[in-house]
Amino acid sequence: MRPTLLCLLAAACGSGAQTSLETSASALHDHGDNANPVLFEKDAHPYGASMVTWGERASQWLWGTPLEHNPLLDQTGADCGVGQQGPVWFIAPIAGPQHFSGTRTCTVPPHRALLLDIGEDINDYPCPEPTFQPAPGQSLYDFLIETDKPIMDSVNFLSVSLDGQELNDILGYRFISDDLFFIQGEPSMQVVDSCITGAPQPAIMDGFFIMFKPLERGEHTIVVRGTNTFGADKTFTYHLTIE
Repeated sequence: MRPTLLCLLAAACGSGAQTSLETSASALHDHGDNANPVLFEKDAHPYGASMVTWGERASQWLWGTPLEHNPLLDQTGADCGVGQQGPVWFIAPIAGPQHFSGTRTCTVPPHRALLLDIGEDINDYPCPEPTFQPAPGQSLYDFLIETDKPIMDSVNFLSVSLDGQELNDILGYRFISDDLFFIQGEPSMQVVDSCITGAPQPAIMDGFFIMFKPLERGEHTIVVRGTNTFGADKTFTYHLTIE
């Protein structure tokens, strides 16, 4: 089980097989009862995948990217485009100490949805610790969920704004794997997660994600703040240029 880094506690992001740049006009623009019209709804399936699946893809992307140019550890935004492809652009958390304020600047191609990884924890298996094992009769999924859940339960405040406009109910955008999925961590990322083997490993994901519908060309600013009951208080500011 990895030491946690993210915005609140942990951090990860992912890629995986992504689909076409096209989506229906109604999915992008029909506000309906959506409390945050700029976002895809929690139960939406943008580009053919659920929000849980997109969160898992974000994790696969982050943990599969070499440490030297990993967007999680990049403090300026210089590596924000590493490994990005397909219709969804991943915005990684900014790693830092418990009390931390960080800023990144990034240029994003047009017509991309933006998956903002506010903070997550990936619980992968196996680990070097010999006691990190399911109890007799317990499934691996239940074991990983049980040991991971208290971490994300500690998050007690989240706020996100886009261009000065506060979004609603960010704590409601929590997504948890409903089954095991697989990550293949880059061996250099063992300094962040000692459980990484470099081979495919079963894992579960528990985290907070929102997906912005493609933004207009020009300059945009996203500000994220989060706290948890362990005393973390972190603010991330992302200055984005949509080409």
